[in-house]
Amino acid sequence: MVEQTTVTAGRPAAPGMARSGIASLAALVALGLTRLVHGALVARATEPEVYGLVGSLVAVSTIASLLLPAGLASAASRFIPFQQGRGDAGAVGAVDRMLSRLGLVAAVVLGAGAGGFAWLVYDLDPIDVVQVVLLCVTFCAYTVQKATLYAFGEVAHYAKLELASSVIAIGATVAVVLTGVPLYILPLALGYALFGLAGWARLRAPRRELPHGYVPDRREIWVYIALACVGTVCASGFLQSTQLLAGWVATPGVVAYFTASVTLVAPFYFLPRALGMVLFPAMARAHGAGDAEAVRTQADLSTRALLAALAPLFAGAILLAPEVLAVYGGGEFADGAPILRLILAGTYLAVIPVAAVNSLSSGEHVRVPTLAAVAGAGTGLLAVALLTPAFGATGVAAGYVLGTAITAGVPLITAWRLLRMSWFGPVLRALSVVGSALVLAAVLDHLDAGVPLDVTAALLGALIGASVLVGDLRKLWREGRGTPATPGSGDAA
Repeated sequence: MVEQTTVTAGRPAAPGMARSGIASLAALVALGLTRLVHGALVARATEPEVYGLVGSLVAVSTIASLLLPAGLASAASRFIPFQQGRGDAGAVGAVDRMLSRLGLVAAVVLGAGAGGFAWLVYDLDPIDVVQVVLLCVTFCAYTVQKATLYAFGEVAHYAKLELASSVIAIGATVAVVLTGVPLYILPLALGYALFGLAGWARLRAPRRELPHGYVPDRREIWVYIALACVGTVCASGFLQSTQLLAGWVATPGVVAYFTASVTLVAPFYFLPRALGMVLFPAMARAHGAGDAEAVRTQADLSTRALLAALAPLFAGAILLAPEVLAVYGGGEFADGAPILRLILAGTYLAVIPVAAVNSLSSGEHVRVPTLAAVAGAGTGLLAVALLTPAFGATGVAAGYVLGTAITAGVPLITAWRLLRMSWFGPVLRALSVVGSALVLAAVLDHLDAGVPLDVTAALLGALIGASVLVGDLRKLWREGRGTPATPGSGDAA
């Protein structure tokens, strides 16, 4: 596979999957570390109530970006590579212009809306409202720009921009904390603004090479955007909304635990998000070229890799939850361990079907992930309503796990059947590892085990989990090195 990023007749030669994945992973590590460092600095510099409010305001901006920009970004990742696969350079440019312009308008409108909502709900000072508006506008623009860079094959440049914007955001956060100026949201907005402007400048040259054309299948694109928005709001927005839901049923200190938990699970999205950012345009390009077997192979290998590689890591993190929270926000944050464990369990369920969702959304089955997300969010909210009176904030986290199980399970099973995979063994082994960690963590809490035993249990849990899944990992390694294998063959129960 030729490793270039130049646009020829509207169709960039796709960079190698491994190279793109590594660049994406590095960029997402930078993005996740930015949120982690920003959150840790703010948590250490302020009271839990202030930290919880900052987290809620960031969540408001994030949820606002899901209302349209996330759908536009998904459409860019699908339809630009799809037209590249068809070899229609004029359509590539027309689709790009339409989605980019809509993204700018949406950013401004949603930014104003997010600021107004935050002002009404949280009774903010004007300067804090301005911070929310700036964060929402820049994050919306960043969301669309990132997807467009991927669609044009600018993976390496995307990674450089992510790293640069992360340095700016962290540096600005340090300056804010050291000076004592309470502009805790502004550093994130500065980082996203840098990314958006630099990304736009990078794409000017390839865009100029595209001939004029028209947007084909306009109705299909609009339907896709609507479905993608609904699905993303119900899936990703559900996690962000747990902080807002907790604010209505819990004390400000517990809201801080939720904010910390949502921030701390970010590193576990690095690998699946990097994989998804590479897979989605690649699968869309394969669909456009009529290469169904490529889609099947990518979905199979990626799903089995996520199941086997991430389960031991999640098991260790679940067992180490109190210590992680204490290091992150201080000793009082350790009381939020049950919440973090449930959020971790839900996160594992959310990340394992990434390849399956991409295989459906990049083709003709985009409605399946969307309907699953709607059903999952609805079920999760119902569970929150039923569980919260008895369990408080823990009930909110449990509702998230239940909703995510539906959101993730339906597309995974659908792709499993449509692509005729044999995933029963890997799924059973991986879920057994994570489930066992949850049970052991509850036992350790009951025994009030303490730090040494928690750390020992976490290390042993991760090692035992890896030993359970070592057969799957070996088969993936052989297949990744080119050993002939039938898709799904690593799945013997």
